[in-house]
Amino acid sequence: ININTINVHCRQKVADALAVRVRKRVAALQREREREREVHNNSTLLQLSTSHTNPNHRDRPRIMPATVYLVTGGARSGKSSYAQNLCETSCENPIYLATSKVWDDDFKDRVKRHQNERGDHWTTIEEPLYPSNHKDAFGGKAILVDCLTLWLTNFFMEMGAFNEPDGDKDAKASNDDEKLSTASEQALSKVKAEFDKMITQWNATFIFVTNEIGSGLHAETAASRKFVDAQGWLNQHVSSKADMVIHMVAGVPNIIKSFPAERRNPLKAPSSQDLVEREMLDKFLSARGLTMDDKGYFMVKLDHSKGVIRVTYHSCIKNDKGEICDVHGNKISCCSGKSPDPMETFEARTAKEMTVKIFERWEHAKELVTVGHAAYIGREVQKAEQCLFAGKFYQQD
Repeated sequence: ININTINVHCRQKVADALAVRVRKRVAALQREREREREVHNNSTLLQLSTSHTNPNHRDRPRIMPATVYLVTGGARSGKSSYAQNLCETSCENPIYLATSKVWDDDFKDRVKRHQNERGDHWTTIEEPLYPSNHKDAFGGKAILVDCLTLWLTNFFMEMGAFNEPDGDKDAKASNDDEKLSTASEQALSKVKAEFDKMITQWNATFIFVTNEIGSGLHAETAASRKFVDAQGWLNQHVSSKADMVIHMVAGVPNIIKSFPAERRNPLKAPSSQDLVEREMLDKFLSARGLTMDDKGYFMVKLDHSKGVIRVTYHSCIKNDKGEICDVHGNKISCCSGKSPDPMETFEARTAKEMTVKIFERWEHAKELVTVGHAAYIGREVQKAEQCLFAGKFYQQD
């Protein structure tokens, strides 16, 4: 048997098999490209057809929903305090959207007291019926809507189910059952439509407060029963659109609906060997030669007791006397005769909040931070956030 002949024959078979696989792969790629071209052509025709029938199609903005929280509970359950704290932890200058009408001096004093308790960093907007009229003020803000019950009450009065209080006289319901039924249905329909209109604003975060009035005693009058039913249906409507629902009981929050989990199928994760190799790559890149920024540098640390990431910026700028100074030439003092104090200190609860504070809100970011330095800080604060959330030690690279 000629070994060389066998080797040549085997190599030829392997080459033939490889050629067949290549031809199949090329054919498959061609079919895939044909399908993509067909889909693209159909999509183009659809766009042209839509644009022809509706000339304003291209100018119509895409509607994206707002982020919506619903805080519900009984009387004195702590829902308003929780909602207020939720707003303040999300936004530095939140909006309080008051849906109540001021009927008498006692209620006026109560409103004033609550405004003083909230502080000057809050903006109060009073709107009993149509909050969407104030959408220009909502952009980029957290808005506390307190509350759905009073908002619904206003529409009940607007539709004639109740009359408005007059001085010391309480509101009275309509004695006409048919009118009461029609008015309550119209009120619920209108408040739901206004709610749906409000939450189309993608760059706003709404925190709605409502009451679980249906959890108490059975209402005595027909009007009260109509209102309890409408309140329950409104709560269900808002809850169905909310990203998160919190039920307050005795001051304790119970999350009964959370943000939806990732719906896509899990993707392939790196193997253990891949992770080892990537760790080696990062260590190699960490040892590369770098030209340091002559204007200054950042230090990143964690404060686990406060639950924050702390970043300090240290200036390397020197004045005519060779002293470390800030961008205005003012000498930066030294701490106990050691290294100079930081020129700026930032604290944040997440990596995203930190990068916003440094690169979007710091007035000296453009003149002091290079693109490479910004990319470095982005990597480091992301790593710091992971260590903070996991309760692990963080070491700056």
